[in-house]
Amino acid sequence: MRLFIPVLLMCLAGLGCGRLFEDNGTHLAYLLERGAGELRASGGSELVLRYTTLDAPNVGYYVEITPSEPGQESNAANSYLVVSGKTPGGTSYHNRFVFVPMRLYVRKERGGTTEVVLRKDGQRVSVVDVR
Repeated sequence: MRLFIPVLLMCLAGLGCGRLFEDNGTHLAYLLERGAGELRASGGSELVLRYTTLDAPNVGYYVEITPSEPGQESNAANSYLVVSGKTPGGTSYHNRFVFVPMRLYVRKERGGTTEVVLRKDGQRVSVVDVR
């Protein structure tokens, strides 16, 4: 109960409850959102993002992103991304900002940074590689 009141007060004060309970998957989705916006606004056709988890730098993890499936009745992509580690999580939030043409996977046994490659074609931004 002692922890609940300060957390509630922070949420009510607008300090971002959504970020307070962020996991590694959501953390990557937010990076994709920012990167897609930056790439769309630029004159460039490609952008390499550098992703690090919320965990300690030496904690191993993997990133897996399933492909989007265009052409469904709802015309909505249904890609899903998962990031493991000590703060694992998954989300489909990134579908609003990027297209994923194929399954992408990388494992970082010793932690570290993952590079995520975005490519722009017209106004479509695709995630084309993780390394």
